[in-house]
Amino acid sequence: MRVIKIMHCLIQIYFSCTAAAALENLVKQKSHASSTEVVKDLLDVEEMLEDNLHEYVKELKSKLDLTQQALVKFRDEANSMSNDFEAYLSNPLSSFALIRHQQQDWHKWALFMEQRIGGEYIAFAHHMRTRLPTAVDLTEALRSIETLIKFYQLHPKDLANGILLNHSQPDSALNSLDCYALGMFNYRKREYSKAEVWFNISLTLYDKRNEDKYTVYDFSKKQIHKWLGVLLVRRREHSLGVWHLNQAEDILEYDDELISLAILREHCSARFHRPTHLHCRYNNWMTPFLRIAPLKLEELSLDPLIVLYHEAIYNSEIEALLKGQEPNLDSGKDNLDQTILERVADMSGLNLDRSEELSAINYDIGGHFQLQEVAPETAERPQNLIATVLFYLEDVELVGATIFPRLNLTIKPEKGSALLWHLLPSCGSSHPKALHAACPVISSSKYVLTKRIYNLDQMFIKPCQAHCTNG
Repeated sequence: MRVIKIMHCLIQIYFSCTAAAALENLVKQKSHASSTEVVKDLLDVEEMLEDNLHEYVKELKSKLDLTQQALVKFRDEANSMSNDFEAYLSNPLSSFALIRHQQQDWHKWALFMEQRIGGEYIAFAHHMRTRLPTAVDLTEALRSIETLIKFYQLHPKDLANGILLNHSQPDSALNSLDCYALGMFNYRKREYSKAEVWFNISLTLYDKRNEDKYTVYDFSKKQIHKWLGVLLVRRREHSLGVWHLNQAEDILEYDDELISLAILREHCSARFHRPTHLHCRYNNWMTPFLRIAPLKLEELSLDPLIVLYHEAIYNSEIEALLKGQEPNLDSGKDNLDQTILERVADMSGLNLDRSEELSAINYDIGGHFQLQEVAPETAERPQNLIATVLFYLEDVELVGATIFPRLNLTIKPEKGSALLWHLLPSCGSSHPKALHAACPVISSSKYVLTKRIYNLDQMFIKPCQAHCTNG
């Protein structure tokens, strides 16, 4: 609607000034974006659609009012029953009325609730879609706006405020969605500087009071941040770009190698982050053994749960692992392996009976792994991963950190510590904030020991997750 208005105003202003001839050569006469007759027709369509929506709302409101009145009546009757419950039960007429009401009335209310209302208005709205501008028409309108900006050296901010060649037209001011569309138009043309201007204006005009309405348009502030961040990364402005990408949070997809690399670079080169509002304490409650030998625990995140255990593995154990004095590490039969598995059970409170064996990994110079939420499932182990424990077997001189970008967490490897994070906030889905990666090692190497824990093994400890896996 605002695009139509602004194009209408543009036509009126420009064809009435000395630049009319130049403008006629810039814009096609028969397009929706330029033809006065077509714009007027679209305004008529807009009025018809608004009237149709008004009638639809009236019908919805009529059903809502009827339902609300019935609800008030039902609650009044229920309160009367509660106030004199014994008298109510002793009266056979009251008992009969209650039974009849529940046997007949509530069935009818269920049917009433299922009734689709406003069918004729919905059908009319679908029919009118054939008279709406096409995607090609919108592209022409967007291109016309950019042409006028270039030809008359207009500023996007002025247009967004409804100012055309010093003529103020408040009714033609653009909204956040309009500016977002202009930003996306320029982004697709790889006009990143122009797109950045429009995205920033869109952010400025974004009105939180309209968020319920924005959901109808599949539009959110996160989308603006996402595309603003993407274009800044493509322009090699990584720091600011990653900041915007972090605001996009869960709607962001990391399959774009350039975006993934930018996020890795930003977080891996940052100072090591620790939350200031969480606590350090001894874990002496997870298992009975910890009552006599508690472990030092540092909370890093509560959602998802991420903790860092200090002095979780002894130097003698690390030396044995690194020197190969325990040759059958993956067999699950030697004493060292069993000791570490018992410690993992103490740290996590989870059952390890059928989970994967311990896995030793060596990251040489440049060694790392990309952003991921969970390890890929395999035919041998298809269950959802519920938690991971990562033992750091060496100090790393330069970087090599473990990062959680969506939590702004950067954990420096410290010899003897163990990082534990949970991955399932609810049945059957990985936690979006559990996205993590290992930063490349610059000097020497990094040895770690990992243990993955799966939800099927937690049938009696975490019954929700076990139930989800079983369908």
